[in-house]
Amino acid sequence: NEGKDQMANQQIVIVGGGFGGFWAAAAARRVAGASIDIALVAPEPTLVMRPRLYEAHPENLGVDLRPLLETLDVSFVQDGASSFGPDNTMVLASGGTVGFDRLVVAVGSAMKRPPIPGIETSFSVDTQSEAVAFDRRLAELSEQSLVRVAVIGAGFSGIELALELHDRIEVHSPRAKAEVTLIDQALEVGPELGSGPRSVIVDALENAGVRCVLGASVRSLTNVSVSLHDQVIDVDAVVFTTGLTAAPFTAHVSGERDDSGRIIVDEFLRAPSDHRVFVAGDAASADVGDGHRTMMSCQHAMQLGRYAGENVARDLAGAPLVAYEQLRYVTCLDLGRSGAVFTTGWEREVAMTGADAKALKRKINTELIYPPKNASLDELLSASAIAPR
Repeated sequence: NEGKDQMANQQIVIVGGGFGGFWAAAAARRVAGASIDIALVAPEPTLVMRPRLYEAHPENLGVDLRPLLETLDVSFVQDGASSFGPDNTMVLASGGTVGFDRLVVAVGSAMKRPPIPGIETSFSVDTQSEAVAFDRRLAELSEQSLVRVAVIGAGFSGIELALELHDRIEVHSPRAKAEVTLIDQALEVGPELGSGPRSVIVDALENAGVRCVLGASVRSLTNVSVSLHDQVIDVDAVVFTTGLTAAPFTAHVSGERDDSGRIIVDEFLRAPSDHRVFVAGDAASADVGDGHRTMMSCQHAMQLGRYAGENVARDLAGAPLVAYEQLRYVTCLDLGRSGAVFTTGWEREVAMTGADAKALKRKINTELIYPPKNASLDELLSASAIAPR
């Protein structure tokens, strides 16, 4: 109680309404009780189910944050964050300001967009609006008997999208045939996934008739062609899935960064150069507890948010901080009509494939990554608790 009394009239500001930001808000409220003001700043009051944007109907893949934040008694500021300084004031994109005592930076990530001539003619599934624009393009092509799509980037997202496209196109035109080409500079598909699941992925791509063009660099694009160093591929749409980099707002936090621009945080998820600032989600590069670094995934973002919210409230109360730990690591990759592949550990050993893995993938995508529906305050606070150490 003494610690909570110290927090009265103080404010935590959380920048970002994704998985990390939302769960940071919930966890901060759980620790602080009603004794502190919490505000979440984001351009839209929507938790986008970003891991699902390769699927059909992307316009439906968002959760309204407003009732959840109202239940948590967290203020919502609909605005972008522009900058902050040593005076504990954050400047908003609109020109307004918000004061804070502690700040959680959970601004997420954005797709890397290579400087390729003609890239403005392409699509992506990085944000909900971009995924909707791509879906509209597929609808425009529904009168064609053959729909040709090139996916640039054969990583996790590129594989899932390439293998979903047959069904995506069928939604708009049951008679249309899909011709999908997956292009990457790497010599293997899914290079970041390692060798464990690769044979399963390759089999799925072959079964789906996806043409893989590997070890290839894109020189230029038009709305009807992709020019490589040795060939031109005719297309009706090009979609980029070329990996992620930390969102630009992270540049305002001083300190060391990794190759993706993420802030390298300490064991409590603080920015080592500024102890007013905690970092969560895709903006943070943290040691999971065994020397491995967090991945840009909702799996890590949700738990990073819980720890950041826990610690930012503890810090204001003068209570001991809790070292972040998330030792269990799994992947579940959607393989379209071939099911899915589920792996465990950083070696990504295949534990499940086919229909069983697909059922698990659907459970993850439609249940496990969502906040509890119609939840009470107690249910939200309980869901914000960090996993047992």
